[in-house]
Amino acid sequence: MSHTTSQKIKLLVLYDILCRLTDEEHALNTDELINLLGEKGIQVDPRVLKSDIDMLNDYGYEVLSYKKKYYYFYVASRQFESAEIAMLADVVSASKLNANRKKTLIGKLAGTLGNNKANVMMKNVLSFEKPKRTNAHIIYSIDRIDTAINEKKKVSFLYFSLDYTGNKVYRKDGKRYLVNPLVMIWNQDNYYLLCYDDKHPDLVTYRIDRMSDVKVEQEDRTERDEFATFNTEQYRTQVFSMFGGELQRVELQFTESMINDVFDKFGEDIRIRKTGDEYYRATIPIQVSKVFFTWVAGSQGKVKIASPQKVKDEFKAFIDKIKEEY
Repeated sequence: MSHTTSQKIKLLVLYDILCRLTDEEHALNTDELINLLGEKGIQVDPRVLKSDIDMLNDYGYEVLSYKKKYYYFYVASRQFESAEIAMLADVVSASKLNANRKKTLIGKLAGTLGNNKANVMMKNVLSFEKPKRTNAHIIYSIDRIDTAINEKKKVSFLYFSLDYTGNKVYRKDGKRYLVNPLVMIWNQDNYYLLCYDDKHPDLVTYRIDRMSDVKVEQEDRTERDEFATFNTEQYRTQVFSMFGGELQRVELQFTESMINDVFDKFGEDIRIRKTGDEYYRATIPIQVSKVFFTWVAGSQGKVKIASPQKVKDEFKAFIDKIKEEY
């Protein structure tokens, strides 16, 4: 590497070394940094190195130092804190990605903390899942859908279910779906595409891990005025928590032990009122469905439907049908 070239990239290489090899507990002294730069073909005078680090600080790259026998330097500020990376790693671990993809992504996340903290974090990442098959191309599907949304293009894909042997069974006899992508939503360990087609007025959701051969089409997305100010979080709490059905305002009565579950299910902005020594109530817009009824039944009486009567009757019919089968 020529002297001119090495000097042009010197600051980049220096900051890369500091990011990867230093943190609050692992600093590098002047001689160590000079040797590491030398391994990259970059020669630096000790006095110049100090001015280079001052320049990094002047441009907002926080590199702190302290002095013992030598000056020691370390990167103090990073884009993500350790706790934030640990949280993101948990999300990746819970996803439907295959084991190799998870390991790669978590490794990249951990790498933003520097090598030392990354090694510690990787040792602390636990996996309780058994090996399973999944859509190995989900990460590419997500990328293509994201591109289509940003460029306001339609997407097409094949969609499948699994039979009892775990083999794919393609819907619509293997014909492609063509939709207008609106947004992607993460909910309960799955990633979903929320979209609409040109023939029907309603929104539709598809699990992205059940898609294959996703393509960004040249055709522009068909825009609809009703989705111009779409509220993703409101949709998630109303629909994705309960998966479909007619949207109705439902009054729930529940015990104190279910308060956290209600907040988790419907969002922390709902209004809960105390109605007695043991019970609380909240009126919530819910898309009433079998999954909603299953959640109520699973509470074993800790959650009850107070109104409207129509939903109470539908829930009773749901329970009666289960009793008939068993």
